[in-house]
Order: sequence, then C-alpha cells, then structure tokens
Amino acid sequence: MSAVVAGTRGTPAGRRPAGHVALALIRALSKPVVVVPPQASTPPRLGRILVPLDGTRQTAAALRSTIELARGPDTEVVVLHVLGGPSLPLFSDQPQHEAEVWTREFLARFCPCPDDVRLEVRVGLAEDAVLRVAAEVGADLIALGWSRELSPGRAKVVRDALHRSDVPILLVPV
Repeated sequence: MSAVVAGTRGTPAGRRPAGHVALALIRALSKPVVVVPPQASTPPRLGRILVPLDGTRQTAAALRSTIELARGPDTEVVVLHVLGGPSLPLFSDQPQHEAEVWTREFLARFCPCPDDVRLEVRVGLAEDAVLRVAAEVGADLIALGWSRELSPGRAKVVRDALHRSDVPILLVPV
C-alpha cells in the first residue's frame, strides 16, 4: 500500500490541525493519506494502531489491507466498534454468553485476521469514542475508512479526529 503523508500546522489564532491545503488534498486523492497533527510526537515505531470499524462491509473492505499490513509481532491492532442508536441491541437475555459470541462473529465478518487483533466495544457516539479509546490504549496511529466527503452532516468521526487528535490519522478511501 502506498500513502501520502500530510503535515498540518498550528496557527497563532489557535490549533488548526487541518488547513485548507490538507483538506483539499485528502478529498482529492483516491489513495490513503496520513494526516499528522502539529503536536504529534514521532514514535520510534508504530506499536499500536486503532482501527474503528462501523460494521459495514465497505469500511471493513477499505481497511482490510491496513489491518493485514499492520499486524505483526511488534504491532498491536486494536479494532474499535461503537454501539449507538440503531446498532444498540434492544435487550439482552444472557450478556455473559452473548458478548463472546457477538465478538467472535463481528471479528469473523469484518476483520481479515480475527485472531491477531484485539476488539474494544463502546457505547455512545463514535466521534467521541474514537479519540477517547485512542488515548486509553495508547494508539500511535488511528486508521479511518472514509468516503472523502466532508460536507455538513457527513464524516463526523473524520472531522472530529482531524480537529482534536494528538496522533496521526490514516484516512483510507472507502
């Protein structure tokens, strides 16, 4: 996989991680782009990568090669799924059994190497959970699948990550 790396800048008026040039670049390119915020420290290696999966085949397919390339003895891939709204189960009879079965099924369906990743599940808004979990697990990179569309009401997770993330973000076109 080849990718473009775009550094962003801070401005005297405040932290503005993605200016108009970076935003134009990520929308225009049909290849993965790594957006590096100005305050990001450069780790000696990528030890932990957070890969949020929304439970759609399109996002899973886009991030498949990222997961395959990232897994290895020196890198941990943490897959995140956020339950909220319509994806939240209406009820649960036996959560102690259902969670394990659901986890196995989710990873088998959406992850190319289910035995080589760790799954984190949260409840709430994905745009809030992604950065919170990235901090919790100590992620060196966040890999997001996205449609290259930043119009109002679209790409809330990507927008939030670009504006608030302290770690680099890999944007992979869906």
